[in-house]
Amino acid sequence: MTPVLSVERLSVGYFMSAGVIEAVRNVTFTLDAGQRLGLVGESGSGKTTTALAIMGLLRTPGRVSGGRIVLDGQNLVGLDADAHAKLRLARVSYVPQGAMNSLNPVLRVRVSIAHALRAHGELLSGRALMERIVTLLAQVGLAPDVAERFPHELSGGMKQRVCIAIAISLGPRLIIADEPTSALDVVTQRQVMRTLHEVQDRLGSAMILIGHDMGLMAQSVDVIAVMRGGELVEVGEVRRVFRHPGHPYTAKLIESVPVIGGAVHRQMRAASAAAPPLIEFAGVGKIYARMPALHPISFALPGDSARILSVVGQSGSGKTTLGSLVLGFIPPTTGIIRWQGRPMTALSQRERRGFRRDVQAVFQDPYSTFNPFYRVVRSLTQPLRTFGLAHSAADARERAETACRQVGLIPALLDRFPHQLSGGQRQRMMVARALLLHPRLLVADEPVSMVDASLRAEILDLLVELRDVHEISIIYITHDLATAYRVSDEVLVLHKGRVVEAGAPEAVLGAPSHPYTRLLVDCLPWPDPERPWGARELSDFEETRERDEDHEAGALAGEGGGHLLG
Repeated sequence: MTPVLSVERLSVGYFMSAGVIEAVRNVTFTLDAGQRLGLVGESGSGKTTTALAIMGLLRTPGRVSGGRIVLDGQNLVGLDADAHAKLRLARVSYVPQGAMNSLNPVLRVRVSIAHALRAHGELLSGRALMERIVTLLAQVGLAPDVAERFPHELSGGMKQRVCIAIAISLGPRLIIADEPTSALDVVTQRQVMRTLHEVQDRLGSAMILIGHDMGLMAQSVDVIAVMRGGELVEVGEVRRVFRHPGHPYTAKLIESVPVIGGAVHRQMRAASAAAPPLIEFAGVGKIYARMPALHPISFALPGDSARILSVVGQSGSGKTTLGSLVLGFIPPTTGIIRWQGRPMTALSQRERRGFRRDVQAVFQDPYSTFNPFYRVVRSLTQPLRTFGLAHSAADARERAETACRQVGLIPALLDRFPHQLSGGQRQRMMVARALLLHPRLLVADEPVSMVDASLRAEILDLLVELRDVHEISIIYITHDLATAYRVSDEVLVLHKGRVVEAGAPEAVLGAPSHPYTRLLVDCLPWPDPERPWGARELSDFEETRERDEDHEAGALAGEGGGHLLG
């Protein structure tokens, strides 16, 4: 049988005035109809460059410098731009990583799909066009009314499904999915991958799944191709690779995947009952336009012992609303927030300024956190000037260099612009900026959702170090239950603004009692191809929704060492 895709000794170089940068070297693999290949590796390994070469989308000064790319018997190397454009969508299609930024925000979904069809010769109109659009949406599990919505009216998972609908609109022979679930919660991630598998099976297409998450690869592909430094270091059947990895780098990627029941880092020091809490929520809730984003919730972090509290749940569960309340970005609709024993509303202007210094944040997206027009050193030293903590420019620079060393970065990086840093370096710089002010509390909102596997482990270790060495308490907001299990002292599970379970990670995640928590744990992609990826469905949980109140009351009145209060 002739393979759908045959990549033979592919090399890609970027031809610069200073010389040639070899991004991909001698990459070889084949892909049959119906087969799924996982192209895995960390940032800079050459995964996306390989995919762009297959699609003819390499930008100057990049070009294929050697080898062949054969799709259904046709060599794609050397085709002109027009010939490549005719192939795209019709024979090879692309599902992008960032569905949030891939759909035109001012066009309805039906218009975006219609543009894709017309751009490739499908000149349908009127009723026939609308029927085609509704059929495509149905194939990815979306209702007909989605066609009339704008992208901002859709969830992340729904936007990703729209992108899949566009990708399959002309029945391609090859689907390339570039990290299609990297920013999605575990339930939505599984739904999106199932959608991809279903449409691929229906079309009989081959698929390349690009990513760095070996847990996802174990559950999603037939063959794994591991890239490092532009080269393939291992290719093999998924069960063989996970059972007996042939390269140390492959073994490292597998070992870097956190799992529930794996290594943990708990705070052993007990808190004193006499000390006032660092921060306390007493019946705090938030309502937007008569819709509750967060139902009344009560919890506290001790004031004399640093703790990591993980807040987990799907998108829209209320996690970020809770974080915004902690940071003082928004006021509560109900209840009282106390900072070191005093209601926030009673703090003086001077005390509020101290609160701004003592409570810092590390946000999800390291790319939009720093001003792109300034060198990093300015972004780090500005808070020191704002709070009057530096005696001079030299003092501010010295403090910034110390903070860099504390997070494992060399001070020379301070003189670069943000775009000259990797995602992991930017994420660490965000932590360094927070450390400069010697905070008591850090709100970390999905700090590892956009970084590679090894960097994820490093940042998680850094969070533990901030707690144990610098005595900083952390509210860790995440949809990744395995990382929460690894670093947390306590876990709080949110669903639709309600706390459904709370307590120690071993109890909440290791032996969940609430059906929603069990669903989240069940949807985790484990780095084991033999382990089924989730038997439970969201609908199974919704059928037991009436039990929420009982479970919530029991969870908040039970575990948590006295720090999670009912």
